Amino acid sequence: MKNSYTCLVVGAGPSGTAAAYTFAKNGIDVCIVDKAIFPREKLCGGGLTGRTKNSFLDIFDSNWEDMFEYSANSALFYYKGQRINMIEDYGELYFCNRIKFDNRLLDLAISRGVDVVFGERVEVIDTESKVCKLASGRQIRYRYLIGADGVNSVVARQVVSRKFNRNRYAYALQVEIKKEDYGKTELTRPELYFGDINKGYGWVFPKRNSYTVGMCSQYSKTVDIRKKLMEFFAARNCAPYKGRLTGHYIPFGNYAERVVENDVILVGDAAGLVDPVTGEGVAYAIESGYYAAEAVIAAISGKNCNIDTEYKSKYYTAISQEFARANLLQQAIYSRYTQAIVMHALSRSKTMPYHYMDLLSGDSNYKDFISIIQNKAKKLIFKGR
Repeated sequence: MKNSYTCLVVGAGPSGTAAAYTFAKNGIDVCIVDKAIFPREKLCGGGLTGRTKNSFLDIFDSNWEDMFEYSANSALFYYKGQRINMIEDYGELYFCNRIKFDNRLLDLAISRGVDVVFGERVEVIDTESKVCKLASGRQIRYRYLIGADGVNSVVARQVVSRKFNRNRYAYALQVEIKKEDYGKTELTRPELYFGDINKGYGWVFPKRNSYTVGMCSQYSKTVDIRKKLMEFFAARNCAPYKGRLTGHYIPFGNYAERVVENDVILVGDAAGLVDPVTGEGVAYAIESGYYAAEAVIAAISGKNCNIDTEYKSKYYTAISQEFARANLLQQAIYSRYTQAIVMHALSRSKTMPYHYMDLLSGDSNYKDFISIIQNKAKKLIFKGR
């Protein structure tokens, strides 16, 4: 294996594999470095949206049906334990095992000729000499580097001084339980819960042979999310959970504005790209990885451009501009002063859940969605309800 590449990708999740696949597809030599050995465990509810599907089909030459294990065409919405609305016949809800999903993406990248280095942790990135130094002592030279190494990104810390501050993140806990061990009747559609935890939400997602039950909220030393999840699970299952809990930090509206420096680009969770309202992260990971690769390819091709301008133009129009609007809505949904109004508007509207799903699928944007919520809320307030 070589020790010098045109493009080096740190992190083999969806953003890293999307970037590497795009490089290799365009004949550019590329290597992925990841501290894990794949297949590796990945904590995630496993929900995939229509936007994820569209992003996948736009980038990878593969069959979407191979990427998920369960699909549903309806969903239920709850507020403080009471069902307030539902959608039916939507047809764009998919659920995967993230271990298999991520490994499948990596296999696709490898099949395109991407080199991989597994089980190697990045120690230092020397942007002056353009050398990535691994814990083993190995050094890999690069011309361009993509930082796709997650929320606690080594690349972000060393290159753009984006330090990990848990107070700016959400913390999620979840359990995976076999269907036969779940006390309720069989669930065939996802359930989304609001109001059970401050500044957060809960979920129950069906899979082929199991359910994922989880909860997340903005990190706080005063919130015992483990206790909250146990209460949430017991209320759903009518029995306590006695197994293993898994937890992880996720971005919660703290997306990066500084994403390009010294021929290094941040993508996916390393750039904080998880929707602060819907929790969508996989689609934005894939898209940002692709945009980063396209920016580098444009620069390599000899066009009169640089990766900073190329990447930021897509990053702003397709991602960060939407996230800025999403942060405004996040305050309304999770604030104790306005959450009840938003949830009441959701409960009284037949179309609101579908607008929400259109947002998830990428068929609408936050500008339109916020306008719809504002109009619904105004009608309720003026009617005195």
